[in-house]
Amino acid sequence: MKMVIVLRNDISMSCGKAAAQAGHAAVECTLKALNSSKWRDWLDQWLQEGQKKVVLAAQSLEELEKLRGKAQALGLPVELIRDAGLTELEPGTATALCIGPGPDQLIDSVTGYLRLYK
Repeated sequence: MKMVIVLRNDISMSCGKAAAQAGHAAVECTLKALNSSKWRDWLDQWLQEGQKKVVLAAQSLEELEKLRGKAQALGLPVELIRDAGLTELEPGTATALCIGPGPDQLIDSVTGYLRLYK
């Protein structure tokens, strides 16, 4: 089981901003799974296995949206994060997409081609 957080590589975010957006994404997906009978077993298993997280890069908002649609179609927990605009970005800027927790192979079928975020 794992969770994947996809950050946009086409917008300028400091390391701290990127980390905060990834954190928001992970928390939102965890809460979504916690409050859903559909995903609760996946969440429990993920927690027991050590909460594996991988942070990957998307090249555009369009790519982030395509990933979200594919993950939703496969029945995975998904959450798109939009920035409040209080520091570096314009309000409403989509920054991160979280997918999971869910089975590794299912998540990899959506994000397996992406590179690690730098």
